Amino acid sequence: MHPYEIAIIGGGIGGLASAIALARRGAKVTVYERAESPGPVGAGFLLQPPGQAVLGKLGVLDDVLTHAVPITGLQSKTTAGYAILDLDYRDLRGPPRHGLGVQRSTIYSALYHEALRCDDIEFRWGHTVDTVATDEAAASVRVGGDSASYDLCVLSAGANSDLTDQLFHRRTNKAYAWGCVWTTIDLPSGFAPDLLHQRCRRADRMMGILPVLKEHGGYKAALYWSVKVADVRRADVAQSAQIKRALIDFWPEAASSIEPLEQGDLISATYRDVWTPKPYAGRLVAIGDACHATSPQLGQGCTMALLDAYLLACGLEQGAGNIDAALERWWRRRQWQLQYVRQLSRFLTPLYQSDHASFGVFRNAVVAPTGRLPGFYSLQLKTLASEVFLPSID
Repeated sequence: MHPYEIAIIGGGIGGLASAIALARRGAKVTVYERAESPGPVGAGFLLQPPGQAVLGKLGVLDDVLTHAVPITGLQSKTTAGYAILDLDYRDLRGPPRHGLGVQRSTIYSALYHEALRCDDIEFRWGHTVDTVATDEAAASVRVGGDSASYDLCVLSAGANSDLTDQLFHRRTNKAYAWGCVWTTIDLPSGFAPDLLHQRCRRADRMMGILPVLKEHGGYKAALYWSVKVADVRRADVAQSAQIKRALIDFWPEAASSIEPLEQGDLISATYRDVWTPKPYAGRLVAIGDACHATSPQLGQGCTMALLDAYLLACGLEQGAGNIDAALERWWRRRQWQLQYVRQLSRFLTPLYQSDHASFGVFRNAVVAPTGRLPGFYSLQLKTLASEVFLPSID
């Protein structure tokens, strides 16, 4: 790679992956992060095979595998026991692969410690970037009264980034009316440790239980409870008790793992529909949720961010000093998969998070049986595994 100097705004998983991939290709990288110290934010998630492949390229997959849980399938049922989805990674053609149930802290820690080994990565904690000015030759990053110039600035500041809204005016950024309450529990007795378990009632209630951490003698699991954003604005004791009671009533088989939860264990999360039609301008590019974000229905967010980061570094290395052409090629490689994930997420989300009972009926009566047909089953499985419109990462 040309000896670029690159700024990365945002020190989360996408930002760390970018920093490592770029530094290994000869770039000098400065990471700006508004948090005062390193640490992950968020719950556990399902990491798809391409995301695992990127972690392998970055040299951290073995560390992640020490704690993560192999997931071979997804089973989604109604409270009455009707099967909505029953997907098995082992039905994918080609070499065996699976998902990984993993805590965000596991991936973050592996990437952060790998980044610390790179001499060409500098972290600036507690630095909130005020603005970025860019032209055809450089990007100027301003923090307070100071500014620094770089060959390229990578925005990896997440879906809620006001800075990205300022810099990309055609960006779609809409909040979903539905979010979730999440927590970490012991995997309930009788729940298979290699499955993502989901239970739905109509379209207005959904719970997911995903094993995310191997422990001596058992597993920890991430629990997700779908709720309206307006219903979780408060975090008082009474509301927490109501939520816990609702969780137990909804899935009694998990009661023994839910009962020990306390008020501070329940954390609310919101989601946004973000799309940036052209996420680069001059010497500025947005990746991950800053560029594109969806609801978590498809389990694609972290994998998409890792692919963005790694393929951007590869493109710059192959660009032979032509950053403009490299950004164009990178976006041509990424946009079709990202558009597909976004549009499918927008279609599916109301079927699982909506006040309209008719959406649940449509999901159960039309979408579920159609998905069991061989061609549609294969498409669903490849979608889950992030393999539709997947560019090569070799």
